[in-house]
Amino acid sequence: MPLDRRRAVDAVIAALTAVGITAATSAEDLAAPLAAKVNGVRLDIDVEVASTVTPESLVNQLRRHSCTSPQAAPVHLLAADRIVAAAREVLREQGWSWLDLRGHLHLSGPGILVDTAVPAAPDFPRPVDLFAGRVVLEVACALLLNPEHPGSVRQLARELHRSPSSVSAALSSLREAQLVDSQGLPVTPELFWETASAWRPAKTTVARVALLDDPTIAGALHTGWDEPPTGVGWALTDTMAAAAYGAPAGVRAGYPPDFYVPDATTAHRAETLLGVPTSEAARGATIRIAPVPQVCSLRLPAPPDGPPWPLAHPLFVALDLAADPGRGREILEGWDPPQEVTRVW
Repeated sequence: MPLDRRRAVDAVIAALTAVGITAATSAEDLAAPLAAKVNGVRLDIDVEVASTVTPESLVNQLRRHSCTSPQAAPVHLLAADRIVAAAREVLREQGWSWLDLRGHLHLSGPGILVDTAVPAAPDFPRPVDLFAGRVVLEVACALLLNPEHPGSVRQLARELHRSPSSVSAALSSLREAQLVDSQGLPVTPELFWETASAWRPAKTTVARVALLDDPTIAGALHTGWDEPPTGVGWALTDTMAAAAYGAPAGVRAGYPPDFYVPDATTAHRAETLLGVPTSEAARGATIRIAPVPQVCSLRLPAPPDGPPWPLAHPLFVALDLAADPGRGREILEGWDPPQEVTRVW
């Protein structure tokens, strides 16, 4: 059900009670701050309400309170059905408290810091790790790659080389989490930010990236740097790829590139053939192992005036940028991807 203020306030009081903090609201004015007591000291908590919170949706919410006097409301607490991981980080940076009704409280105020799991709201199921299985991540990416086309079980099973039963289970999980609608379309940007919270590629570094110019070494590492790129191979990602796509990302000369490779075997072979750097300053490139196969099979040609390597699809570049709460998200905010790509963040 949509989150209304009465339900939100009741949920906040219940969450505070669960961690040993008493709180009450004014019987005459539901909009008044909660009066809580922490170690015998009164703490006023101004409760804000939202449904799903993403970094994008926070912009106006935070702006409305940017001039609020600290004395008027010592603690701003945002209560929502869902607060994606990236939005939680933004709230922490801005000094806000929050309650995700799926079962997590972050309370920060004078003399207090609570950051802990709490019982989920009564009408919420027990929290689960939505992306515990790799198939859910693959299905989420497939939907985000084609956000205007409903994903059917059979079609996705063929694309992903997965069994229809596992794809069906993944879609059901995403629907239950309200990240896929009744038509089978992804709910954006919520699905993007939930996917970003699970996007954690394994990484390593190599020293001599120039050796990849040698066709023998490039062939041994299966870079697939054909012209245009075909099949499975290495793909440029992160800041350098974003800049190549026209995103507002400055890249200095000699900046070490970031590549995706298809699997751990390729990454280990790259360490052997290209060498491991003796320090961060000696890094020639970062190698990331693709979390889903689509990363290395859906590459795009490099632009004529860009870096000489095939690019990861903008979706995967955006997921990498989303992991950086500072500059990465600034780039995302100002980036409109190529015309043939739908912005889902």
